[in-house]
Amino acid sequence: MPTITMMKSKQKIDGSLKKKVFDMLTKITDDDTTAGLHVEPVKNAVDHRVRTARVDINHRAILFKETVEDDTHYIYVGTWPHDDAYVEASRKRLQVNPINGVLEVLNESPVPSESKNLPKPLFTPPKKGPSESSGTPEPPATPVFVNPIGAAGHTVDSLYEKLGLDRRVTGAVLAARSEAELDTATEDAPAWQQDALLGLRAGMSVDDVKDELQLGTVPDKEKDLPESERFKKSFDKPATKMQFTYVGEDAEALKDIIENSSFDAWRTFLHPSQQRYVDKHWNGPFRLSGGAGTGKTVVVLHRTRALALANPAARVVVTTYTKGLAASLDDQLRLLDPDLPRAERLGEPGVWVTGIDALGAQIVKSASPTELASAGLAILDSSDVRLEGRTDGRQQWNEALSVTQHALDADIANPTFLGEEYEAIVLANSIITKADYLRVSRAGRGTALNRTRRLDVWNVVEAFRAICRRQATATYAEVEALAAAVLGSRIRPGVADHVVVDEAQDFNAGHWLLLRAAAPVGPDDLFIAEDSHQRIYGQRIPLSRFGIKIVGRSRRLTLNYRTTAENLHYAVGILSGDAYRDIEGDEESTTVYRSLRSGPVPTIEQGRSFADELDTAAKAISRWQGASEEATIGILARSRHDASRIVEGLNERGIPSRTSTSTAAKNAKDQGTPLVMTMHGAKGMEFSHVILMGVGAKSIPQAAALTSLAEAERQDVLQRERSLLYVAASRARDELVVTYSGEPSEFLAA
Repeated sequence: MPTITMMKSKQKIDGSLKKKVFDMLTKITDDDTTAGLHVEPVKNAVDHRVRTARVDINHRAILFKETVEDDTHYIYVGTWPHDDAYVEASRKRLQVNPINGVLEVLNESPVPSESKNLPKPLFTPPKKGPSESSGTPEPPATPVFVNPIGAAGHTVDSLYEKLGLDRRVTGAVLAARSEAELDTATEDAPAWQQDALLGLRAGMSVDDVKDELQLGTVPDKEKDLPESERFKKSFDKPATKMQFTYVGEDAEALKDIIENSSFDAWRTFLHPSQQRYVDKHWNGPFRLSGGAGTGKTVVVLHRTRALALANPAARVVVTTYTKGLAASLDDQLRLLDPDLPRAERLGEPGVWVTGIDALGAQIVKSASPTELASAGLAILDSSDVRLEGRTDGRQQWNEALSVTQHALDADIANPTFLGEEYEAIVLANSIITKADYLRVSRAGRGTALNRTRRLDVWNVVEAFRAICRRQATATYAEVEALAAAVLGSRIRPGVADHVVVDEAQDFNAGHWLLLRAAAPVGPDDLFIAEDSHQRIYGQRIPLSRFGIKIVGRSRRLTLNYRTTAENLHYAVGILSGDAYRDIEGDEESTTVYRSLRSGPVPTIEQGRSFADELDTAAKAISRWQGASEEATIGILARSRHDASRIVEGLNERGIPSRTSTSTAAKNAKDQGTPLVMTMHGAKGMEFSHVILMGVGAKSIPQAAALTSLAEAERQDVLQRERSLLYVAASRARDELVVTYSGEPSEFLAA
């Protein structure tokens, strides 16, 4: 019986055609000679193996027919209108790249080095000499476009010989005279070639490109193998797997790919740079960083599945910053593999998905009175641990300041500084005595404290702890630290063999203590995905303080899959006014990020009032909804109050919308309703179209958050506010609109 391989394509199958395509392919796997299929060769085609097959009276599918070990195999390329299908099929060639062995489909129609449809070249007008001067000031010269690939010394021959890039494509690329022409020159190239050329445009070396795509060189002994043998071997190449997936005769897998091809391609096709982090084993904790939209969560999901399938007896805990994000991860894992082994209880074999605070609370709740009393003594210097509530600590810190004699200045005597000091220094180091606090290192805290100030701070800390005991409450960080102490006291360490973490940039000291205690030190114990540019809560604390050693085990993803190059450029521009460091204190750059997609430049609209902003938003939403029924629209605001105003204002303008938290957002998106939420709530989400509203100087940064802070803490708050705007802007896949009234936020990219 014939088998099927699916090729990832930019082409979308209309909803009404999906069932017909599925029926056609399943009939091929049953019997490709069935008369009604009309599987036929194409006259004058560049590849004798290309076929078209009848989908319905108006559409035909393009496939390649290959024979492997006497078995018939079809590669499904896509479905086109009847006449277009024959034109497309005649120019497509399936080949195993002779340089690197990657399977690819080439378009053999001529690729012109120049085209009347492309933009005119940019140039600098010659300056007039003194005698030619008209006395009229000349307009500024348009900068000359410098082709980055040509400027790096690459040639058509070198790119073919070193990487295997199609000579016609690279010829057009090297002749390009603008960014638009570069985009046009690569749009028909195979996926791996587009990615390689994008990397070269971004300044990557040939070796860097080969490493990221895991491109090798075909051994001499394989060059003379029969075509069918080379075809078979090509499926082992990571760059092949990013565009082709073998389905065989599995009807359910085939149906799943067809039905979910447009939005859930991540379930089937992984980029080689992602796949390596799914499969690789490490002798300890590993950190994967990357900007918004680079696919960290996709790696987390596939990594989780790989760990669970490799050892069904393993305890795999998946955690993230909030319950809403955890619920989303859980849903996506069920999509990825409905049969993935699940743990019935925390600490049992299988996969367990939870928010990090919920994980700590569950461990503390399950602790025996003796375990909890022992943990209380170790963390809080008290065996009296009653946890009837949770607090962010602000009220208790203010009360502690009011009942304690001290000489602290206002920039230290405030809940922000004290709360961060308590988490980063006191809890992180399990300090329970004044003597320990006086001698502990405070490296990285920014604001210096002499001995007198430390004594005053410690007195406030003791008052804070006494108040929390009296109120039978604790901060979330305290609960996590208690949970870590509970786990550390048990004979069988931890509740997991592997812990996989997403959105780790916002974790506090208590979270890291818990994570280190959750899994015994060993191979593949902690897999940590994070992006320092998206830190909108908490502090940056080096992992080494918690016994989490990642030196030599840290990598970064740089290819953006979510957003267009234009949106990416704008979002990254928001970060340009500050210096960012990762969770180990090393500088984090944004210059390496790149996107495969292009689209409209973000629109920035200034209004005279909030009503003007609402008018702008209503017009944009109407346009998007009229253009596509599949548009998912997110309207993001700085506060819940603004979100409520937006819903009310849009409804008045005839645009039904609703507010939502991230937990409920998925259902709202599925219903096609424009979703209004806070920028914080949008963390971890994406929309095809996004409007950022109220991005004025009075809203971002929030002035109240900066009151009475020491300079170091003030700069940290400003950086988190800048990151919040970056997070919001990077939620957009296709189009981004930003509105404000009055003065713009200081963070708005030019």
